[in-house]
Amino acid sequence: MTKESKRGRPSDPEVQQQRKERLMDAAYQLLDQKSYRTITIREIAELAGMKSAMISYYFNNKEGLFTALIERYATVNFKRMGDVMNSPNPLKAFIKTAVTHFSDNPALSRFIADEIMSQQGPLGEKFIDMMPKRVAVFLPALITSQQKEGLIRPDLDPKWAAFSLMTMIVMPFIGAPVRDKAWQISHQDVASEAWVEHIYGLFMMGCQTHPITAN
Repeated sequence: MTKESKRGRPSDPEVQQQRKERLMDAAYQLLDQKSYRTITIREIAELAGMKSAMISYYFNNKEGLFTALIERYATVNFKRMGDVMNSPNPLKAFIKTAVTHFSDNPALSRFIADEIMSQQGPLGEKFIDMMPKRVAVFLPALITSQQKEGLIRPDLDPKWAAFSLMTMIVMPFIGAPVRDKAWQISHQDVASEAWVEHIYGLFMMGCQTHPITAN
């Protein structure tokens, strides 16, 4: 028996990956309940059914664990963008995909509100690199392609239009307390197909090739 196996650190890559996934799943579950800064290594390990030392072994520290969690989410997220581009209506497909991601992952909204909108900590910066910066390349390119097809006004700045669209998508989720208490709009409302149509309609109303003009 090797020294590594005595310590409970399997050399089998598949087993190691399974343990990493368990730790990331536990971290994500806790993030759905509380802020990143209040989650402890001990809580993550206990929820995963492992020792706290395993986090240091696999990820170095808590920040490393959450960085890996963000990378996993980003990888899954951007794999789906291929389906968006193959859709008959790529822009609406993007909106639906983004709304679904946020509605299915409330922990992500909590993390954005805690670490990006307020703290701007190192982990928040890494998240921006892995997610928003990639969207900031993908979405303007998508809008540019719609302009070339004559579906969106050519005079619009694609980057500005993309940022406006992302704001419409993201804010109802990261501003959930105000949305719920002041506007009485539920999570189910903003997760619905009707909400996707609402965002798409509003966005296209301002971006369509022949905008409505006041008499």
